[in-house]
Amino acid sequence: MEFSTPAKEEIAKLYKGRHHVELSVGILKDGIKTTYHFGPDGKLTEGEDLVYPVGSICKPFTASLLAKYLSEGKLDLKTPINKYLPGLPERYYPNLEKLATHNSGFKTQPYNLITMIPFFVKMNQDGGLFHTNPFRGKLDKDGMMKIIRDTVLKDKDYPFVYSNIGMSILGYITGQVSGEGFWDSMERYIREDLKLEHTFLGNVSMTGYDRKENPCECWKWEKEDVIAPAGALNSTVGDLLEFAKKNMDGSLPYLSVCHEVHGLCEKNADSGLAWRLEKDMPVSWHTGAAGAFNAFLGMNRETKNAVSVAVNYGLVNAEQIGFAILKNDL
Repeated sequence: MEFSTPAKEEIAKLYKGRHHVELSVGILKDGIKTTYHFGPDGKLTEGEDLVYPVGSICKPFTASLLAKYLSEGKLDLKTPINKYLPGLPERYYPNLEKLATHNSGFKTQPYNLITMIPFFVKMNQDGGLFHTNPFRGKLDKDGMMKIIRDTVLKDKDYPFVYSNIGMSILGYITGQVSGEGFWDSMERYIREDLKLEHTFLGNVSMTGYDRKENPCECWKWEKEDVIAPAGALNSTVGDLLEFAKKNMDGSLPYLSVCHEVHGLCEKNADSGLAWRLEKDMPVSWHTGAAGAFNAFLGMNRETKNAVSVAVNYGLVNAEQIGFAILKNDL
């Protein structure tokens, strides 16, 4: 495939000043899936499919499991979370829909000033955020319940605030409904429903790089990490395309609810269930960042075409590469 000039320009930006790039791109066009790889020399090859940490692309997977349980009548979008989490004080709580759209009122991260200080000390000792997973071992069930108790919310419309803790509460509830816990229920869902062979929660070995070209290991996760539903996923660009395909081809009909407008988002987008829905084009998309890795998944719901991007550098333009391909090549 010959990429468009805008896509080539975005890829060139990625390579500027970087000497260890491993960039994978997946294209689903007219029902045909093709994966590409650009190595450190920038040379394009076809077919190589590496496993990357894809960070917050885990969130649409969590919402997909939610959608399955909605279709089975095990969960209800409009039901407040205290109905699924016994022992909370009697007061207002957001419902599942507000968690899935980041309109719940919960903060972005599960930290306050006191808990952030030791984390940042440890993070600096380990070499910075690229090297240290800020969520590993920091929050278990008791810690999550404490955050819910301490966060007193009002019955009102909250603005969009991207919330890792909100999505994690949602994932925890899906795990309670399954009876297996989030980790095991998601692993089963990936294998049996999505039928993805190279997608899993937890740890993977790959070398990433920070801004100073220092090598970084992948973030580590533990099964007990409550924040796992927000970002513990690993996958290939090929598997991400298969996930996108299942979101568009009707083979799992309940996934369509994820791409309906459920809440407020940013100026140019609405919120689906975890997905961002562009207002000026029929595109659902999400990004993922995990330390020294970055990923993007986007799909055009009308043309049924999709693109996935993954790269072994943090804070880079995977989203821009993805949209350049969506708008000019698909």
